[in-house]
Amino acid sequence: MDRAIEVMMKRRSTRNFLAEQIPEESLQKILAAGLQAATAMNRQSWHLTVVQDAQLLDAISQAVGAVLVDSGVPSLNDRAQEPEFHTFYQAPTVVFVSTDGSSYSLADCANATQNMTLAATALDLGSCYIGSFVQAFKHKQGKELLNRFSLPIGYRPVFAVALGYDSDPSFEIKTREWKVSYIR
Repeated sequence: MDRAIEVMMKRRSTRNFLAEQIPEESLQKILAAGLQAATAMNRQSWHLTVVQDAQLLDAISQAVGAVLVDSGVPSLNDRAQEPEFHTFYQAPTVVFVSTDGSSYSLADCANATQNMTLAATALDLGSCYIGSFVQAFKHKQGKELLNRFSLPIGYRPVFAVALGYDSDPSFEIKTREWKVSYIR
């Protein structure tokens, strides 16, 4: 199997990271892969923010938990109350991908995010593509945390990639043929 296709087939969402930080060289390769993603009209309408500050990641996760509790939805409340709840699954590094809000920027950001997850897989690192954290920035506590990002004017985070060593690196390739239709 071609190496690129093999990496795509092996990529999976890691939800149990080891505490060990990833190497700087690996981080730089992952960021470079994100920055090489396809963009509409070559706008490169994203901004990447790398967070390796565990206290900041914990605070964002706590803000997400507060939003879940405030939602009044029992299943979300229960999830936020779980002792192991952490929006980023205790990953030591999280790359936040922010949009400038322009046309096609969400697709540009999604492409960059996917490229980073594939690069992590190629480097034998775990990753998880996350969007649920954006709820944190709707909460009073989260709005204050967002200021720490020092984003360019007009940008807002939309996706994140949690990165680290997977505590269970085994994988199983899943088939999903029923999700494909053909018109020939």
